[in-house]
Amino acid sequence: MKKIKVVIIDDEIEYLNDMARGLEIFGYEIVKAANGASAIKIIDREKPDVVLCDYKLDDMDGTQIISRTKPGNPDTVFIMVTAYYDESFNEIFKKAGSDEIIFKPIQLTEVDSLIRKCVDARRKRS
Repeated sequence: MKKIKVVIIDDEIEYLNDMARGLEIFGYEIVKAANGASAIKIIDREKPDVVLCDYKLDDMDGTQIISRTKPGNPDTVFIMVTAYYDESFNEIFKKAGSDEIIFKPIQLTEVDSLIRKCVDARRKRS
């Protein structure tokens, strides 16, 4: 069985690298992006199974990335990662096309469980 490919998008490089190393331990194939512009190119090129996207980036926000890439990647699971605990964001993220939302600080086991749940659900629908 092929590895689940995950694109991680975060402009905090240390956090990005730590998340990537952690998820690699869980057996995922990881591709990293440090800003929205490169993330859009990577998503369209790599066709990942999952995108873990930080909401606030230096050059754009995560909803812009989802709205630009989801139409060309309908089978990709988009998980928005944010430190903002405002209920109104849930509606904004869902409207943009986010499949799930996870709040910082996050635990790797929580991310692993969420990724596997989303990918399993997506595969059952296909």
